[in-house]
Amino acid sequence: MSIVNVERMSHGFGARTIFEDVSFRLLKGEHVALVGANGEGKSTFLSIITGQMTPDEGKVEWAKRVTSGYLDQHAVLKAGMTIRDVLKTAFDEMYKLEAEMQSCYDKMGEASPEEMEKLLNDAGEIQEILDAHSFYTLDSKIEEVAGGLGLRDIGLDRMVDELSGGQRTKVLLTKLLLQSPDILILDEPTNYLDVEHIEWLKTYLQGYENA
Repeated sequence: MSIVNVERMSHGFGARTIFEDVSFRLLKGEHVALVGANGEGKSTFLSIITGQMTPDEGKVEWAKRVTSGYLDQHAVLKAGMTIRDVLKTAFDEMYKLEAEMQSCYDKMGEASPEEMEKLLNDAGEIQEILDAHSFYTLDSKIEEVAGGLGLRDIGLDRMVDELSGGQRTKVLLTKLLLQSPDILILDEPTNYLDVEHIEWLKTYLQGYENA
């Protein structure tokens, strides 16, 4: 199944042509690397793919209901949060579902028999979703990925306001891996990583089930 299609894309800056009549497709679960010297257009290509730039010619089409994650090294982290707080936002939808399930249980004390049946069904459906996403082991998952990229050495309870640019990039990368999107797009992800953490990332990506 093709999840991204690029058809006859051309793009340039002034008189310089970066891409000419490029066609490309990404299949579900496929792993692809863009390799080239500095200034050859790798970041430009990714910006076009993610919709941040419009090509001079051609089109980019995404399959419906496909989630994507893009490592933006210039993204701003919200002040007043710890590293752990930021990483937990990767699972915001799961935490919202947990709160919704708890609300169902809270309402059961005053529910009629008809309402009780609906509340039980709703709570059961949410529980199935949470179980399918290993919700109750999320803290362990956060510790695992954060450790692999060296964030535990920094301290997960450290405020993001205190972090250097490189440390912030590590936080963004860790959050992105935790989100596990259908398409994971990384632009120079090894920046600010030492050899040990690069090796961990290579192994992690080799086992990544999505594209």
